[in-house]
Amino acid sequence: MKASSVSILGSALCILACGGVLGCSEEEEPQPTPSRDGVTEIALPGNDFYPEGIAASADNTLYVGSLMTGQIVRIRPGRSEAEEFVAPRSIVTGTVGLHVQEDKQYLWLCSNVFGTSNAPELIAVSLSTGQAVHRHVFPAQEGAGSGFCNEIAQDKAGNLYATDSFLGRIVRVPAGKLDTDNSAEVWARSDAFYGPQGQFGLNGLTYDGASTLFAVKTADGKLFRIPIGTGGAAGTVQEVTLDRPLVGPDGLKYSASAGLVVSEQYATAVSRIALSADGRGTVTKLLEGLKDPTSVELAEGSAWVSESQLTHLTSANPPPLTLPFYVRRVSLPKQ
Repeated sequence: MKASSVSILGSALCILACGGVLGCSEEEEPQPTPSRDGVTEIALPGNDFYPEGIAASADNTLYVGSLMTGQIVRIRPGRSEAEEFVAPRSIVTGTVGLHVQEDKQYLWLCSNVFGTSNAPELIAVSLSTGQAVHRHVFPAQEGAGSGFCNEIAQDKAGNLYATDSFLGRIVRVPAGKLDTDNSAEVWARSDAFYGPQGQFGLNGLTYDGASTLFAVKTADGKLFRIPIGTGGAAGTVQEVTLDRPLVGPDGLKYSASAGLVVSEQYATAVSRIALSADGRGTVTKLLEGLKDPTSVELAEGSAWVSESQLTHLTSANPPPLTLPFYVRRVSLPKQ
């Protein structure tokens, strides 16, 4: 159909809809994005979902990934019902971090195949088809394997970053190579990023919208600032002095209005870190009593956190599993 035909048809429909009254506009009024006002929890399917990664698109669609099955569900704007986006084990067997890239309409995920020697990967999934379109295997480190892909962030230049929780590093896929498979490279490495044997080091990762990445370390509760230097190189790693250590920090997100928001898995809490002018951080709990909170995302003026219940799998004396699994909404104060 030609553009002129579309315009004429639109005018005719407008006149009919208005009963022939003059003054009816040809252009529809812009519709507000549906919100989830009043929704405080979103139930997830199945008895083995164990949610980890969570991400939001610009229209407030939420995506949540399963650590144990690789399934990814989608919750559309204004709704609270999860629908399947990626079937269990159809792309991966376990998803960790998630990130939506709007310009390419990709959902990036961290894949780790538990119990095998397979290298972790950053995988791009098409938001329109739910199919994997690009894969970037983590670079191996001699004598140490390939690490553990955990959380994902992206800077304003389009470079993609992921924390390696086992090998003390941040891996990057340059913006110009996102569509060229297996282009992941080591961007930053530091002894400070390592955790003790058998414990996670770096975990949550976020970009401040200007020139800095922030990352948390699960084992000792530290927060790091990593500047993005001229040409995109990593600057000197700086530990941020906090008024108290974080307790098993996992997911981490930044917004100009809320500052840094972090899930403290071992404290069963979601907290806010307010940064002062001198670069120090003050930690305030926003909500306690969550069931092993892992990843966190900011959308609709709130934090959305996945309750993983991972201690049911990892503890010698596990608590009972409570079904269904949930994503919880947490109110955010203004800075």
